[in-house]
Amino acid sequence: MHELKEIVLDFIREIERVNFADNSDIKLLYNKAKGIEMQLISVNYIGKPSNINRLIEITEKLDKKIPDIMVVRIPEFKAVTCGSQPWGEMFKEGGYMYQLWQYCHLYKSVIFDCFDFLLSENDKAQWICAVKDGVTNADVSPFKLFDFPGGLYAMAVSIDEDNESIHKVEDKVRRWVESTNFELDKDRNVMFNMPYLYEDGRDIAYRDIEKGLGYKQMQRYFPIKLREGI
Repeated sequence: MHELKEIVLDFIREIERVNFADNSDIKLLYNKAKGIEMQLISVNYIGKPSNINRLIEITEKLDKKIPDIMVVRIPEFKAVTCGSQPWGEMFKEGGYMYQLWQYCHLYKSVIFDCFDFLLSENDKAQWICAVKDGVTNADVSPFKLFDFPGGLYAMAVSIDEDNESIHKVEDKVRRWVESTNFELDKDRNVMFNMPYLYEDGRDIAYRDIEKGLGYKQMQRYFPIKLREGI
């Protein structure tokens, strides 16, 4: 435990010296953190490395004073959908994202100033956008309207276009759900979006957020419901 204390204190001193406006300093801090992670995992703790892993896991679960996962209720809304499509068809030039964006003037915000969600459907995905009252199928042809049911979601932030970040966040949320009175709702899809519309500089707030963080945020929504008997 004395060795662990020294490792932690050394890392705290590193943090105090970091200039968070300097990307090179941040990268050095990240590399330092990864090195500490490897030390903790590989340390010979009573001959069983799994024990220290278990200690870290228990510590994380006990620290409930700093929740980093938010439960939100997304309301019901009428949406336009491109239907279930291969991932590659979404983002290519002239693809479904581009086509859906032609109807931006018909859309309304749902949560965090954002009107769209991308639903994960195994090897395919479905992009949906909330529409204003009075919009008809004729207005969004050749796409179709449908009623999105809404519901409760466990929401967490990952780094856009960073698969390691996405996978770690997904794993953390699933483990977190197991520690609550919720369970994943398998009748609904995991979905995600960018919290603020940033294309073509439409939202100045998002541009400032990206400059401040140095990356684009991606919010992931995991459908949840109360466990039976709660």
